[in-house]
Amino acid sequence: MRIRKLLLLLGAIFLSIAVFIINAVTKNIDLEESMIQYVRSAFVVISFAMVYGYVHIVKRERQRSAVKNIRDVALFAGLFLATYLLISFLPLKGFDSREFKLFPRDYLTILFSSTISAVAGVFGIVTIHFIKDLVLHKRKKTTARNYWILLGSMIVTSLSALMVRPLDQSSVIIGILYALSILMIIANSFRLGWIAYLPRKEKIYSLLYSLLAFFGFLAILIILSIQDGWTQKGILYYNAALFTFVRLSSIFGAVYFGMAFSSTLFHLPTAEAFDRKQSEISSLHNLNRLINQVFDLKELADTATKMVTEVVQASCVWLEIIPTETGVQTDALISAYNISNNEVNAMLSGNGTSIRSTVIQTKKVLMVEDVAEDKRTSHLPQIKKAGSLLVIPLLSHDHVIGILYATKEISYGFERDDIDILSGFADQVAIAIENARLITKSIEKERLQRELMLAQEMQKRLLPQQLPKFATLDMEAISSPALEVGGDYYDVVQLNEEQVGIVIGDVSGKGVGAAFYMAEVKGIFQSLSKISSSPKDFLIKANDALVTSIDKRSFISLIYSVINTRTGELVVSRAGHCPMLYISGSRKEFIKPLGLGLGLKAGKIFEETVEERNIKMKSGDVCVFYTDGVTESRSSSGEEFGYERLLDVVDAHRKGSAEDIKEAIIQNVWSYTDAKGYHDDLTVFVVKWIGV
Repeated sequence: MRIRKLLLLLGAIFLSIAVFIINAVTKNIDLEESMIQYVRSAFVVISFAMVYGYVHIVKRERQRSAVKNIRDVALFAGLFLATYLLISFLPLKGFDSREFKLFPRDYLTILFSSTISAVAGVFGIVTIHFIKDLVLHKRKKTTARNYWILLGSMIVTSLSALMVRPLDQSSVIIGILYALSILMIIANSFRLGWIAYLPRKEKIYSLLYSLLAFFGFLAILIILSIQDGWTQKGILYYNAALFTFVRLSSIFGAVYFGMAFSSTLFHLPTAEAFDRKQSEISSLHNLNRLINQVFDLKELADTATKMVTEVVQASCVWLEIIPTETGVQTDALISAYNISNNEVNAMLSGNGTSIRSTVIQTKKVLMVEDVAEDKRTSHLPQIKKAGSLLVIPLLSHDHVIGILYATKEISYGFERDDIDILSGFADQVAIAIENARLITKSIEKERLQRELMLAQEMQKRLLPQQLPKFATLDMEAISSPALEVGGDYYDVVQLNEEQVGIVIGDVSGKGVGAAFYMAEVKGIFQSLSKISSSPKDFLIKANDALVTSIDKRSFISLIYSVINTRTGELVVSRAGHCPMLYISGSRKEFIKPLGLGLGLKAGKIFEETVEERNIKMKSGDVCVFYTDGVTESRSSSGEEFGYERLLDVVDAHRKGSAEDIKEAIIQNVWSYTDAKGYHDDLTVFVVKWIGV
């Protein structure tokens, strides 16, 4: 795309220079109906067609709002006027006119003509392009058709000007085409649907920019209409079609932005209502997101009260979540915004409990238009921020699970719209509260077991369904989550003909959250393992990918090794994971190169801590990769399985196959925990070097 833009820009500049050279060489020569005249006109048309293509690409790359489009058009109009003023100070000799044709008196006049024509052409093209976005906003079926008819009529009208002499533009055909173009300009200038969707602040900017643009286009039209004016003659001498196009573009701009100014002025009184609706929609959208993301009742209540304050401009808001019978919520949870707990308690204390009782019994909205005068609230302590009161019940399965209170300082401060929007908020908050409670219960009572079983099946599919076979390696692996889903992960990838990569990791925590990160680690491993030069390089790249996305309260431990299936050379790096158990002859040790967990630190801090270890395996050597679910499994007495027991089990079964070693580890862990299972995700990966 950059090359295309560059070619278009250079092509337009080259052709413009060629036109200038032709004009300079033929300064006093009448080129009427000569080949040079046709070539000159073709160069002008093609050069501005290239400018149109260049502007089209730039506009598509940099999408702007409606207000910014108007601002940019006003700036280009100002640029045209500034160029006109600067050139007006030049000592130009002007043009001679003979038989409705123009002949420059000096070369400075030719330069002026080329400069003002180039600026005018770019101005006209930019005007058409930027107004197009406004016209086609919220388009209907006929909108695009009408716009392209307008553009086509402008182009045809402009090209028709080439058939007559520069100073003789009174042709009947040109007049008819002009009338058609202006008719289409007026028709398209009523396409102002974008104004209704602007917030108040942007409407004010639109009003200002539209006014500036209108006067800018009006000034340009006056300049272009001055008979015997240098600007008019300069552009007509350069190309009559360009002059016609620029004048039509200026008419379009003046009419459109005049209409835009008037329409915006009429829409301004409704801007506040529109802003409020926008705020309501945005708040409801945010609340919907809250329902799916927040399961802490206190955080949920705090956010909801703040949103309500912003939407209805309440002076203060508080939310009371009524205790449930199941004991999940034992005390009433009250979240207050812009009002103290003492003031809330004063409003709800003593006889004030009748408000709560009334709402719970009727399950209907209660609106007190004047707190001081209404008999239901006149006995309450006078609070400065409470002139009127709106109380909304939060219903779930026809039960009141909470009450939303909002006040305004003035009496009769709430309207019907406030009741509707707060009722909608209350419904959403009720759903969020129920979701939070249900999630808590389901975790404790495993009420979501069916859904989690499906997640478990999906997670199993993320693990290798079958390990690759090698003549020199015997490999076996198993992963078992503590809950239905977990955060343990292992994988194998064939890096090339001789090397295989083995990874095993553990996301901090358990359950669904850990499973999501586990899936993310798989994607990172599959994408980075084959482009990483070493295990250390892989861990560095993986950390860079994770550190900006992982929750700050989480991290991922990982151990990654690359084995040469021909030579038996093993290279291993570790990111805070359990050390690799390596048994070779009499050598029995846990290989634990340094390394921080993924997602904890970024940049050099992480890179400087990661190191690699190289091992040359011999026939019969055994390597065991595992997660802390193995070593931290506890017996009924609370003692951990530990590293020494793991080493003893592997050493006792080292002569068996990788499958035998894996099964021995699992059986011993189960026996040690009295067959009650483990309390953490458990993964084991056994590699035995057979040799060649």
